[in-house]
Amino acid sequence: MRPEHGSMGFPRPGKALLGMMIAIGCIWVMFTLGLNWGGAGEGVLEPFLGISDRVLHGQVWRLLTAPLIHSPSDPWHFVMTLLGLYFLGTSLEERWGARRMVAFLFGSAAFAFALQVAVGALFPKVAQSVFYGGLGMIEAVAVAWALAHRHATVRLFFVLPVTGTMLLVFIFVISVLNVIAMRAPPEGLITPFGGMLAGYLFGDFSPLRRFYLRMRFRQLQAQSAALRRVPAARGRSSVPLRVIPGGQKDPPKDKRYLN
Repeated sequence: MRPEHGSMGFPRPGKALLGMMIAIGCIWVMFTLGLNWGGAGEGVLEPFLGISDRVLHGQVWRLLTAPLIHSPSDPWHFVMTLLGLYFLGTSLEERWGARRMVAFLFGSAAFAFALQVAVGALFPKVAQSVFYGGLGMIEAVAVAWALAHRHATVRLFFVLPVTGTMLLVFIFVISVLNVIAMRAPPEGLITPFGGMLAGYLFGDFSPLRRFYLRMRFRQLQAQSAALRRVPAARGRSSVPLRVIPGGQKDPPKDKRYLN
């Protein structure tokens, strides 16, 4: 996926995206070398993977570590995450800043995996006992980018030009087809839908964000009205004022001390 930038060339990711991409790449290389070449056992990944039963029993940190883990036997799995972050996330970080971008990435990934766990507990057919990967995060980035750039063009797979709206339709249809075919990625069948929902809820056009901004605006209006009332209150006094005659006369002199 590559957005069209005309003569501007390739996008330049900010420090949040760059740090996330470096972290994902280094983590994949470290675990892959350890598992495939260093003789490490598969248990080395276990503390960081998303495991539904353990999440339900309180190990919620797995919702934050699982997006950083990718298949050690499939380089394309983590490469697609890096490409999605690079080509679609750069413009979002320019709009939001590094702090909000990091919160969005981890928050959307955790939300997507939490939805996978919840739906899987209710419908065992789509349950995923172990989940990991950045698909939920990338789906959220794609939706947030598409909603903010409805008429922009992105080169899907570097070849097929699609608009933001067409990108939304594409990722939704692919996710539905995976459910129909029961072809679960490492992230699970429900995680992509959770990522899409997170991209809508946490992006610029979120109803939650509109509600927050509306409440914040009303709070600022109330503060402004209170500040305007302060000078008026200072100009009035509830205690009546009266004029006091001139200073006190000199005290009478004691004649005993004059001689």
